Amino acid sequence: MEITKKAEYAVTILLDLADQPNDHFTTARDIAERQGIPTTFVPQIVSILCRAGWVEGMRGPGGGVRPVVNLHELNVLEIIETVEGPITITRCLLDESTLCENRPHCPLHRLWVQAQDAMLEILEKATIGELLESKKRLLAKANS
Repeated sequence: MEITKKAEYAVTILLDLADQPNDHFTTARDIAERQGIPTTFVPQIVSILCRAGWVEGMRGPGGGVRPVVNLHELNVLEIIETVEGPITITRCLLDESTLCENRPHCPLHRLWVQAQDAMLEILEKATIGELLESKKRLLAKANS
């Protein structure tokens, strides 16, 4: 499955929340405005993040959403897979039950496996904390 906008928005929402005080509830509208995400997507994605146990929501005045875990430690791979399910660069690698009859002689299969492994390793190593620090450095550089 490809990495969709929904998965990108989930990472962006978690980046936004990781940059807020932990005891602070942030509204979906505020997140959408700060991050340039359509307001209709934020509640849908927050619902998924709540089910994952990473954030909690509160309705009413003073309500919104806030982290319940250390978001800095979450990695991008687990976020994407929570939102979209397993990701793969080609269907050939997605499901062993759909074995290609050409696999034993396919010169591409080993290449796809290596590329998939490299992609997953990079996404697993990238944490919200690292991305947040990178974002801060980029903003500081742009403002100097």
